[in-house]
Amino acid sequence: MASDYRGKNRFHFGFRYAWKGLKVAILTERNVKIHLLAMIMVIIIGLITKLSTVEWAILFLTIGAVISMEIMNTALERALDYLEPKKHTAIGTAKDLAAAAVLVTAIIAIIIACLIFLPKWLAILA
Repeated sequence: MASDYRGKNRFHFGFRYAWKGLKVAILTERNVKIHLLAMIMVIIIGLITKLSTVEWAILFLTIGAVISMEIMNTALERALDYLEPKKHTAIGTAKDLAAAAVLVTAIIAIIIACLIFLPKWLAILA
């Protein structure tokens, strides 16, 4: 069997394409880079703060949600730009909605980070 997109090779191809997409997102998208920088800062602060396993799990789920949403937003924008290169109200609205989803996810991530970090920091100051 040739290395087509069936059987055993299906997982290999899917994984390879996913890594390719992640690489494109990291290398070409400013907002993905910003989210990755924020992730690194949160990890460093988490190490200093000595988070529990559950707190780490919550943070990594939150980080994953924000970065995944940003990548989905990018995919949608690129697909819509390809399908309709000219400005169109409906396309603009769809892009705005996708950007809003990223914003909501990022705001929730900040709230979660505050819920995890602030009590620990306040206890140190008390």
